[in-house]
Amino acid sequence: MTSTKVSSASSGSAIERFHIIDDAAAILVSRGVYRQAKVYRRGKELFASYGAGFIRLYEAGTALPNLRCEEIDVPNQRVIFDRFGKASLA
Repeated sequence: MTSTKVSSASSGSAIERFHIIDDAAAILVSRGVYRQAKVYRRGKELFASYGAGFIRLYEAGTALPNLRCEEIDVPNQRVIFDRFGKASLA
């Protein structure tokens, strides 16, 4: 079981929030349907908007088994993948 991190103003630490990357997009594919999604960063890690939330982007897909990422476009930034295939900014 994992524990939830708790941040408060009094502790001096703040949670790492999702920030939209202007003009960035990801093409997501699910059951033959293509959808363009906005790309967000949390730290240097990349996510796409999906429904009311976010999904982590991977070199070979996404965090959801039935959804794959066809392409990621982040203008003026270099996208890299770690040894687990997680997408992030260089």
